Amino acid sequence: MSSCRGTGQKSPEFVWNSCKKFEELGRLCSRFPHLASQEIYMYFSVRVLRRRKVRVFIAEARRRVFAILSKLPAICSCCIWRIQVATAMVESAAESEYGSPVAQPIDTLADLAGQKLLKSPVREFLEGSVPLPLNIEAKRPQLLVCHDYKGGYQEDKWVQGRKGMEGYVLWHWHLVDVFVYFSHSLVTIPPPGWINAGHKHGVPVLGTFITEWARGASVCRELLASAETCCMYASQLADLAYGLGFDGWLVNIENKVDTKDLPRLHLFLQHLRQCMHTLKPNSDVIWYDAVTDEGDLDWQNCLNEKNRSFFAVSDGLFTNYTWSEGMAKLSANAAGERNFEVYMGVDVFGRNTFGGGGFDCDKALKVAREGEVSAALFAPAWVYETNQPPSFEIAQSRWWSRIEDCWPIARCSPIALPFFTDFNRGCGTRVAVEGKEVSTQPWFNLSCQNLQPILKVIALSESPLEVSMSHEAAYSGGSCIKLTGSDDSQGLVLLYECNVPVKTREIHTSYCVHVDDQLHICIALIIHRESSRIVVLLVEEGSQVQVPSTLKNCVVQQATRKADLETLNSESNKWIVRKHVLELGICALSQIYAVTYSHELDVKKLISLVEDNTLTTRTLITDSVAGSKDPEILHGMLGHLRISTEREHDRELPNIVFEGCEPQWTQKSEAWKSVSLTLRWGLVQMHSSPGNCQWVQYHVYISKDGESRGCSVSRGDPEFLGVSVVKAFSVQDLLISSSCTMLNFHVQAHCTCGLPGALTAPCIVSNSNSNPSSHLDSDISGPVLNKHAV
Repeated sequence: MSSCRGTGQKSPEFVWNSCKKFEELGRLCSRFPHLASQEIYMYFSVRVLRRRKVRVFIAEARRRVFAILSKLPAICSCCIWRIQVATAMVESAAESEYGSPVAQPIDTLADLAGQKLLKSPVREFLEGSVPLPLNIEAKRPQLLVCHDYKGGYQEDKWVQGRKGMEGYVLWHWHLVDVFVYFSHSLVTIPPPGWINAGHKHGVPVLGTFITEWARGASVCRELLASAETCCMYASQLADLAYGLGFDGWLVNIENKVDTKDLPRLHLFLQHLRQCMHTLKPNSDVIWYDAVTDEGDLDWQNCLNEKNRSFFAVSDGLFTNYTWSEGMAKLSANAAGERNFEVYMGVDVFGRNTFGGGGFDCDKALKVAREGEVSAALFAPAWVYETNQPPSFEIAQSRWWSRIEDCWPIARCSPIALPFFTDFNRGCGTRVAVEGKEVSTQPWFNLSCQNLQPILKVIALSESPLEVSMSHEAAYSGGSCIKLTGSDDSQGLVLLYECNVPVKTREIHTSYCVHVDDQLHICIALIIHRESSRIVVLLVEEGSQVQVPSTLKNCVVQQATRKADLETLNSESNKWIVRKHVLELGICALSQIYAVTYSHELDVKKLISLVEDNTLTTRTLITDSVAGSKDPEILHGMLGHLRISTEREHDRELPNIVFEGCEPQWTQKSEAWKSVSLTLRWGLVQMHSSPGNCQWVQYHVYISKDGESRGCSVSRGDPEFLGVSVVKAFSVQDLLISSSCTMLNFHVQAHCTCGLPGALTAPCIVSNSNSNPSSHLDSDISGPVLNKHAV
């Protein structure tokens, strides 16, 4: 988008005049509802300054526009939405060019052909860093989630995360087969946070290629000018997906196409699919039901003769939302053996959608499943965007529970060892490393999301057992699982349905509970070995657990049985870590439970639930009973879970070499100056462990005035700056005291097992020979951390 900007420096007065012009466009929108957001964007973005202060003027322009719109009750709601998209695009482009790296779309065919993002100096920040595990295709209904939240690129655009917990988070990945990131830009590229979160759960993540209305028709004429151009653009889209690490495209041509261009439109789709499958065998190219075989913009709401030719050269059809009950079965019949590649669209906002959307989306899903086709949920962030009561977590869990009741679980997780999770959803009120807080700043970073638990609650008594994600404490990351019950509560919480083959002699496990817990928590592993089903209870050392002799179908192994288990309890801050070593031989891990009890664990009841939990009552996820004065209410917290075939390796970091960085210093006032730079590093020597643990996350710290403070994270040690999932970290406008002459940057690597290495030796940045800018900002009164760092 920077190609649209002027190259010269402009005065603030010029920008202010541009803001007034932007305000005038707002008035025009009230008269011409079909004014496209792209025209607003193109008009305003060419006047963006090459100065950071432009964000102030953009914000003021946006305030002025919406002040006008609020006084125009007759204005088209679509027009308001388009202006929201346009201003967000301008802001995103300005930040990307002059601030922290941000994810952004491509808005012109010229930028697509020029491979602008693939050649960008910040490309490394825009790539997904987590590979997608090999998917085994199953002949069953698929659930596609198309994420449309306020036009896209909201809090998720900050690739290094941002301060503050606000932002939409998805944690029901076990129900999702395909994730599409959607916006109304020409080429929508998923932010790397979504790519990483989806891939950790085995879900392919797709971008969107869309053309709409009059401007879209013009783009299509350019795209389909010749066989060479349509194949060239298709190849560029495939290269873009492969280069940035996502898994295909939703193609949405939502404008009339000239009849003479239709053969080349089929060629474009066919070539895109062929290129994607060559580069990424498990990729998908899905066609949206809008244009017919005659080139008319005529939504069919099903698969039929008018759109069958597009279905034939794609991996699936995403239908429009206004279908009737019989269309699901008609689509299945038309698709034949490809029936599960038809996705019946369901608009969660309920705009003329079958079933009405909202909390009634399950009505449409039931019909789709009965019709033996798949389904596509459009904009499930509706729960967050419309502030459904009483809270986002409760409303989100309630909404997805209705989906789960009528739709099969998409996959088992985890699928291999080592396995680690700190139950991190991608946001928090703090950052902790092995129980020690390194930051108390709230944050949002989807790349930090770990494998999410199912959290299906099975109670053993009449007393309710509630579970929620809590940010009150964290052993690792920013959150933990909180369980709430009464003094007679005993129950199971299903954490993971899995199918993990184990071919080694030993299994090493580790989990932690909070020292203030009143509700006892232990972990139960369901393991299949030969013809036996084994329930392994990982209880605390010295627990009095009686195993009835009448149990025949299950064998219970306890921590107190030294022949099978070795328990090590260690305290880290306010967390107690329990470690066990299981000698089970070749087996398979099928389920992981959290077991809760207040007094003595009733193993007989526990086993009966494990054997047949379908007859029990599931309680919905609700908020923790925080601050209750009822002495009967008990709480427990689970901080992390690690299962591996190896012992914990040593904490030595592989050799890291920092590349040279070019810091830019700016004098803000007599007392303060700022520095901007990009740290880059490489791993010279990988960890010597023969296992599968790899270094996948990096914490960045800073100490000042040349003071190096050792290699451990504790009070008085270097200050936490943020998290990176690539071997680079961008620091923007970090304010420091003018008396500081030297900065030391440190990196701490974390591996797939969740274990941190030691801090590196410092990367020293000195400004003793620098020539800071003479610009002074007199309103700077104290140090402020980079607002977009996590």
